[in-house]
This record gives sequence, structure tokens and C-alpha cells, in this order.
Amino acid sequence: MSAKIPGGLSQVPRPVLERLLESVDRGQMECPLSELELLASGYGVVVPAILDALGGLGGEAVSAALRLVLAERTHRPPPRLSLVWTGPEARGSVARDTAILVRDLFQGANRSVIVGGYMFDTPSILEPLHSAMRTRGVTVLLFLDIPGEARSAPEADAFATAAIDRFFREVWTFGSPKPDVYYDPRTAMPGPPWASLHAKCIVVDDERTLITSANFTERGQTRNVETGVLIEDRSFAEELGAQWRILIAAGLVRPYRG
Repeated sequence: MSAKIPGGLSQVPRPVLERLLESVDRGQMECPLSELELLASGYGVVVPAILDALGGLGGEAVSAALRLVLAERTHRPPPRLSLVWTGPEARGSVARDTAILVRDLFQGANRSVIVGGYMFDTPSILEPLHSAMRTRGVTVLLFLDIPGEARSAPEADAFATAAIDRFFREVWTFGSPKPDVYYDPRTAMPGPPWASLHAKCIVVDDERTLITSANFTERGQTRNVETGVLIEDRSFAEELGAQWRILIAAGLVRPYRG
């Protein structure tokens, strides 16, 4: 069986649940659900989460449970969206400052933080994140882009490890605890074709999401013109968090083991 995704159905993306409901209602998926049939139908790494929640149930019960989960996601209060900005601000601007917001998100984290795709050049931006890990046991998943400069594909993992070693020497200078770091090995390989881990987002406690073009650099947080959005919506945060965790469970990103 594939690696388990924590969190039950909350970690299964909504389109997957909708597809499963349709299959059950049409009689295309037999109940009680079986691991083999789910795997054969392409549910992959979310199979354990589906079986944990729905295993052993008959068709009507599975359908009812899926409808309740989907209805709860649909009828939650609408998401709160806030404009996030780095750069000059004209009089009357209501945008939230990127650097201040990132600090507040890290300081306010209680359970988990996912940081994906950013560049880093200074420890200070990450210091509140380390403090949250040290004082409250917050777990952190960090996904790094590794520029494709390895001399050959077989050297990609060693190249990525060396790059992440530098990150821990020069940026994460606080010592333990440390985030769990992952990388896409394709990004370290020489091109063409080139690949980048170009997504840029923060997910906090599976409740709040920041998507912004501003890198975790002094320039990106304070001087460039950058824009982003803070999304305060649990359903969206859960689904985005699940996307990253599914990459880990499927082995599509590799852990740093330095």
C-alpha cells in the first residue's frame, strides 16, 4: 500500500471525493470499498485515507458520508481574501505588508507550516518559524527549488544535497529543530528540458494560505514590487496542503538526508 496521508478525508482533494461519489452512485465502484479496486481506479496515495474513513461501509453509507463531507466544504463561510503587497504604497492603500504578514503567519502557527518554492538569502525572515517549532512543536515541510546546474543527471541528488547543506549553513542558522526539506530531482538536472519548483505558497495549520510572488529575500520582502493574496479558508488550505503531502507520499519529491 502507498504511504499514508494523515488527516483522513480532510486531506483528500475535493475533485477526488466528487469522482468517488459519482462512481459509487453509478455502481461503478463496489462497496465496501477495497484497496485493490481503488488502486486500479487511479486513487493512488489517497487510498489509505479513503479506507480509514469509509472502509467497511455499504454503498448508501459511503454515498451519504461523501455528500456530508462535500456539503460541509461547499457551505462553509466564503473565504476571506486580503491583498498582500511589497513595494511603494500610495496614500489610501489597504494592502497588507508582505514581510509583516509572513512574520505574523509564522508566529501564529500552532500545528503545521508548509513553505513551497521560495528563494532565501537571510535568516531573519525564518527566525519566527524556528521559534514556533521550538516552543510549540510546529511541524514544517519545506520544498526547495534546486537550480538545474548539476553536470549530469546521475549527479543531481548529490548536487541537491550540497545546495540544501548551504541553506542550513547560511540561512537556517538556528540549529535544531529543523524543517523536513524536500526537492524535485528534476530541477537539479541539466536541461533541456528544464524544470523548476516554481510554486510559491505558505500553508499554515491547514487553515490559512499565502500565495505571493515575493521570495524570502530582503529584496523580495522589502524593496521589489510584489503582489500576493492571503486566503483565509480551511477547505482551500487543506486541499493545497494535501497536494504537497501527496507529492511526498507518491515519491515525486525526495527528502533531504544530509
